[in-house]
Amino acid sequence: MTGTPTNDPEGSGGIGTVDRRHLLLVGAGPGLGLAVARRFAAGGYRLTLVARSTDRLDQLAGSLANAGTKIDTIGADASDPEALGTRLAELYRGEGAPGVIIYNAVMGTPDQLMTASVDHLQAAYAVDVISAIVVAQVAAPAMRAAGFGTILVSGGGFADHPIAALATVSLGKAALRSAATMLGADLAPDGIRMATLTIAGQIAAGTAFDPDHIAERYWEIVQNDGPWQAEFRFTGE
Repeated sequence: MTGTPTNDPEGSGGIGTVDRRHLLLVGAGPGLGLAVARRFAAGGYRLTLVARSTDRLDQLAGSLANAGTKIDTIGADASDPEALGTRLAELYRGEGAPGVIIYNAVMGTPDQLMTASVDHLQAAYAVDVISAIVVAQVAAPAMRAAGFGTILVSGGGFADHPIAALATVSLGKAALRSAATMLGADLAPDGIRMATLTIAGQIAAGTAFDPDHIAERYWEIVQNDGPWQAEFRFTGE
């Protein structure tokens, strides 16, 4: 990337080491987040879970207590990208920082552009796009030093087919895909892989878009040693 990231840990105390079997999950929730955490724990990964609600984090960590892996939690709000970056910069100054990141935070509140307030629009963009960029900025120096890293963002079919009643998430998913594509091009020469996994359907247990099925797709992408691409897709097939 060009320039110095706002939350670059190089400028605030040095760069830590990176563990390729340590997952950072930003936007850890009881649906897809839990499924992803469970799948990577089963694969032997250490987990660091990030969410706004500390109560939710405690519940998630408790449900994974028998997973046989180390689980850390960080309470941070993706609607405050600067504060999130500060918390994660501490992580990436340490030893064994996450070599795999999945950014799964989203503000999915139904809304319409003609009635959405400026504050709401700004908060949604912070969660859906800006914080994902900040996470990449924070992790990149340590990943560059290590020569590897994988960053995936949860995309959605709203980027292809925007819905007026879900205006900000439609905007956010389109912008997030563009951001991941540009960041991926910047980071690739340093051995860092970044891409979008576009989930082209409604996530619901017991359907083709069951969280466990999608979590398995994340696992397959991270383990892939073949050619990389800017966007992967999950279509329920």
